[in-house]
Amino acid sequence: MPRREQLAPPLTDLHADALWDGVLATAEHAPSPDEGAARIGGAEIRDSVLEGIRLSSARADSLRLTDVVVRDCDLSGMVADGASFTRVRFVGCRLTGIVLSDARLTDVSFEDCHADMVNLRMARLQRVLLSATRCRQADLLEARVADLSTDGADLRGASFERATFAASDLRGAVLEDVRGASALRGAIISPEQVLAVGLALIGEAGIRVE
Repeated sequence: MPRREQLAPPLTDLHADALWDGVLATAEHAPSPDEGAARIGGAEIRDSVLEGIRLSSARADSLRLTDVVVRDCDLSGMVADGASFTRVRFVGCRLTGIVLSDARLTDVSFEDCHADMVNLRMARLQRVLLSATRCRQADLLEARVADLSTDGADLRGASFERATFAASDLRGAVLEDVRGASALRGAIISPEQVLAVGLALIGEAGIRVE
């Protein structure tokens, strides 16, 4: 992760296909929400820290983040199909309804974030951490997940239909009312989670308990 003392304010605006390298960016450096949804598709940010930036409902297809800390930012409703995040920390961010379909997330952590209804359809997640993060009704349809760890994450109502999980540790996560629970084959859960996952498997199999 970049060191703050080595960073400088960006010299260019954040726009489509922009490049930010080694910057410390705050709300004043990003497009104002008053001007409508930002269009930053194809932008690349690396070795940087973003703080307090508001990009709700932005269009950010193919956004690339590498070695970036994203802190206290509002990215709710942002559409970033095909994004690529590598060694990224999201801390205290609002990510409700963010669309990351067909994205690649490698060595990414979400810490104390709100990410309800996050769309990760057909995404590839490798070495991802969900820590004290709400991901209720997350959609992981056909996602490929390897080495997912959860620590106090809320995945209530999440959909795992046709997803694949490998070497994933879901202990500490809330797994009530999840769909596609059979996709969790091979994942580790705790005894306290057996009832919620078991009920989900029973419902998926169409078994009625009377």
